[in-house]
Amino acid sequence: MEKQELETLVCENQIEIDFDALENIDIEEEESSILPEGFVSAKNHDWIENEVLFVVVKSGSEGLGPQSYNLDLCGKKMLDWVLIAGSGCEQRIINEPQESILEAVKKLETDKAYIAVFFSDTPLLEKATFYKVMDYFSKNKMNALALSRGYVFKTEFVRASENFVSGKLMPFDEKAFLRVDNASTLSVVSKYLFDKIRNFHMKNGVVMYGGQTIFIDADVEIEVGTIIYPNNILKGQTYVGKNVMLEANNIINDSIIADDCLLVSCYVEKSKVQKGSSLVFEKLVNSEI
Repeated sequence: MEKQELETLVCENQIEIDFDALENIDIEEEESSILPEGFVSAKNHDWIENEVLFVVVKSGSEGLGPQSYNLDLCGKKMLDWVLIAGSGCEQRIINEPQESILEAVKKLETDKAYIAVFFSDTPLLEKATFYKVMDYFSKNKMNALALSRGYVFKTEFVRASENFVSGKLMPFDEKAFLRVDNASTLSVVSKYLFDKIRNFHMKNGVVMYGGQTIFIDADVEIEVGTIIYPNNILKGQTYVGKNVMLEANNIINDSIIADDCLLVSCYVEKSKVQKGSSLVFEKLVNSEI
């Protein structure tokens, strides 16, 4: 088979799962009877994107190292998972403050009415939880709110206050604020996110045989009708077309697999497999076939 060198096949951030769409569905389907009145989500959250500055603090740990916010977690940095929760809002990333969190927030220049502060070590934070927090904060006309791993401030309060005394922590979804600061919690969170990614694709018409032996990174895109068998790893900015069959033991990284292909025990990296191709025990690197 003729192969040729390719300069670039898949660009950085070319493909990304729309987790936001799933989370918005979850918000709309939330049963109000589950939560106290003050926690019920509003249907329209445009005001949050317009009025909230979403701040993420780069937080390290002894268990995972001072730059654990850069750890790869299902194809994204841990920091990036938190940023997804605030997508649509103006965002800032700051270093872990040496002073109080209030003093650090005071230094931020913004015209937004509210400042929400979260930490890079809570990658299970989702937009649905963030919206519930903001709904509660706004409805109860609060100046400041302490979460188990985060804060919300009214910007006027921040400018006028000399100190902030945390009261009772509000019991929002504790899973969302699980702190990943050691190998054990990293493993738990990784499993949860891989499950979430697999479920996303199965809802979109991808068939999977092999459950937790299939690992798919967050930015992989898979079209409807594809069948994936056990022991497949799909990494990076990979695109898999319609009606593809991935038999066991493929590793595909930053590559394009066109429609109607069959791959068996292949290694494909930064390459393109053209429509209708059948590959068995092939190794492709920076190639087109």
